[in-house]
Amino acid sequence: MAPRHDSRASVEPVEDSEAEELELRTADGVTLRATLREPPRREWPAPRGTMVLAHAAFARRVEWERPRGQGLAARLARRGYRALAFDFRGHGDSTNDAPGRDARDGYDAFVRHDLPAVVACAKDRGGRVVVVGHSLGGHVALASQGLGLLGADGVLAVAANVWHPTFEPSLARQALKRGVATLMSGLTRGLGVFPARALRVGSDDARPSAVGAFLRTARDGSWRSDDARDDYLAALTRVDIPVCALLSEGDRLACTPESGRRFLSRTRGPRASFVVGAPPGGGPAPDHMGLVTAHHDGPCREQWERALAWLESRVA
Repeated sequence: MAPRHDSRASVEPVEDSEAEELELRTADGVTLRATLREPPRREWPAPRGTMVLAHAAFARRVEWERPRGQGLAARLARRGYRALAFDFRGHGDSTNDAPGRDARDGYDAFVRHDLPAVVACAKDRGGRVVVVGHSLGGHVALASQGLGLLGADGVLAVAANVWHPTFEPSLARQALKRGVATLMSGLTRGLGVFPARALRVGSDDARPSAVGAFLRTARDGSWRSDDARDDYLAALTRVDIPVCALLSEGDRLACTPESGRRFLSRTRGPRASFVVGAPPGGGPAPDHMGLVTAHHDGPCREQWERALAWLESRVA
């Protein structure tokens, strides 16, 4: 069954682009909320394609609008692309209103239904489609593409990896990640939700099924679907489209540059990685979230430009 989608327009000018609020319906009956920014028509009468923006865990689509007035969504629109940012189910304005909610609100649904529905919507508007996935959004995109569900033309994986021992060269960090994952699992089971807001690590709490696959990977070294039907680790090796990784030296645990490169190396198509370092004048490199919210600053802006240019050269 193909994903169904419709849109309800609410247009407002932001940085010479237009924002249209959309409602997308997934194949399993969940409504996702999204925001589409068109490029300035006086400069781009025909868009270059669509960038689908998939947010990180414990976040929502507004991360692509930060800092206010200078967000990545508007920057990509000025570059000539439609920028389509959405909330995964259970995040932001996307609720899980389908029957059997508990079984349908998790990571596997992100891979099988949510991102494919958004990419299908983008393809209906014409042109090439690239998924820009931050952390969660990046590894969901690659898993979905490897399973043959997505059909994207390229992926820009921003600070994206999973905590599989294969991708972590440091034994000390391997142990730390297992410990953090065990603690998160226990906390989530006890409370029925991972309290990201209370812990001030994100804007959105997560239900157990939304983080289960990721935490299980760190604890057991098995990146698979909850029903064991899909082996996401094996799916990586079937990704043959251009994939680019954007990483930061300031990301000390969630996705270090070496872990991100190792994760990317499992794909078999054209690939490249770009690493943001500390600014020349001093100060730290951006952290895990800063790669998105500080995209306009110094070395971070330079590496974003390089990553986008690399993708543009390979996704005609």
